[in-house]
Amino acid sequence: MTQSPEATIIACGIFRKELAALGYSHKGAEKLVCLNSMLHMRPSLLDELLDGMLRGKAQRHLLVYGDCCPHMDQFARMDGVRRVAGVNCCEIILGHDRYRELRRAGVFFFMPEWTRRWERVFKKELGFTTQETAQEFMREMHTRLIYLDTGVGEVPRDTLADIETYLGMPVEVFPVGLGQLEAALLAGLQSLNAAGDA
Repeated sequence: MTQSPEATIIACGIFRKELAALGYSHKGAEKLVCLNSMLHMRPSLLDELLDGMLRGKAQRHLLVYGDCCPHMDQFARMDGVRRVAGVNCCEIILGHDRYRELRRAGVFFFMPEWTRRWERVFKKELGFTTQETAQEFMREMHTRLIYLDTGVGEVPRDTLADIETYLGMPVEVFPVGLGQLEAALLAGLQSLNAAGDA
């Protein structure tokens, strides 16, 4: 099925490099707009930005987001808007079954883009002002730490070693590739096109 040239993919910046590796860009058949991944920590602001980008627009949009803001489900039901399947970025990149299995096992995930900013995420955004607090929380809530290696860039071994030291737990490297992300995008674009043909 041919994608409409006016389709716009609005994605979390956490997928920027992965989407580029799959051939999606701001110059492609589907225009790509990536928003800052830290908006995940400001859901009301993400809500406001998406509302402004989607409301009253004649274009068709595919959202590459999980349940990251209060009105995400409502946005995905708007005319000309669809969203990829997945409650969050980890499920989008892993697929439903593998994600659920690892979550049930108590895994905490590190996505490549966020791993670079782990200190800001843990110390500022999540409020772990001391190493002891962070370690206690992680031990209580999680059994394993996993870095999701999408294969797009080198595994940041030194950064992962810093994370291990700070959190007092080993970080496993888990190769995931881009297959699930690509499948989610294609299914989302197909759904978008089908809605446009209806």
